Amino acid sequence: MNVTLGINTCFALKRWPRPADWAALVRNDLGLDFVELSLDLIEGTDTFAGRRDAIERTRAALDAYGLHARATFTGLAAYALDLLMHPDATRREGAMVWYRDVIDLTAALGCNATGGHVGAMSVPDWSDPERRAERWETLKRDLNTLAEHARNAGLDYLLVENLVAVREPSMMAQIEDLLTEGDADHVPWRLCLDVGHQCVPGTTGDERDPYAWIQRFGSRLAEVQLQQSDGLADHHWAFTAEHNAGGIIDAERVLTTLSASGAGDVDLVFEIIPGWEDPDGRVVDDLRSSVEMWKAAIRAHPSKG
Repeated sequence: MNVTLGINTCFALKRWPRPADWAALVRNDLGLDFVELSLDLIEGTDTFAGRRDAIERTRAALDAYGLHARATFTGLAAYALDLLMHPDATRREGAMVWYRDVIDLTAALGCNATGGHVGAMSVPDWSDPERRAERWETLKRDLNTLAEHARNAGLDYLLVENLVAVREPSMMAQIEDLLTEGDADHVPWRLCLDVGHQCVPGTTGDERDPYAWIQRFGSRLAEVQLQQSDGLADHHWAFTAEHNAGGIIDAERVLTTLSASGAGDVDLVFEIIPGWEDPDGRVVDDLRSSVEMWKAAIRAHPSKG
């Protein structure tokens, strides 16, 4: 097993929006060299000039601070949308256009993958068995189309994330149904496993156990998104003494379970979303504490790669 520790740039929202600013913080304050690029922070891409500027500034910041970005990832803006499972066909078509553009943007940024949130059903569609099945089959068809586009764009894989609502891909069987091996014409769809998302209402047993998820999907993981969680809600907490005291995510246990699952190369990516009201200095301190804790656990683990 080989793990790479990094951070999703979502922590920088509304605080360090310029690439040079979050890149400096990641390198100089956190001591990391690997980032996952939140699409929320790649701004102004709706025009040719704005897109070129966003790409140039992001790549320049990565180069200047010796950072590597393997993937882009859907952020809070996209997560507020139904995307590929919107009840209206025109909105689903618009989501396909958006996702194709994201794939092309990802390739231009020099990344290997993109993905995350792919869609959510409306309450009326979920409540009607026939429409629910139709939305799901349409989603699978569209994901296959995007996998072909990603292959043509030069990406290596696409990411689907386990989420927190029953109307999203959020349970083991649903994720199993969406993962693919890929072929000559299509990249694979691989799992981004968030260890704080096992709080789907109405679920029990293994569905609510992040370690059961790691054991089941470990050999097919591209990345694990790290947040401290009490298992009751999707908090996206940092790994601080306060949150660790009541949290269920233990670094050593995560690493041990990954190793036992047959995991190969896995990115461990902090997806920590501070409160908007949190003092900025405390945000940096909490991120630094999280990094130090996980670095120590990785150093101590016998199967760290």
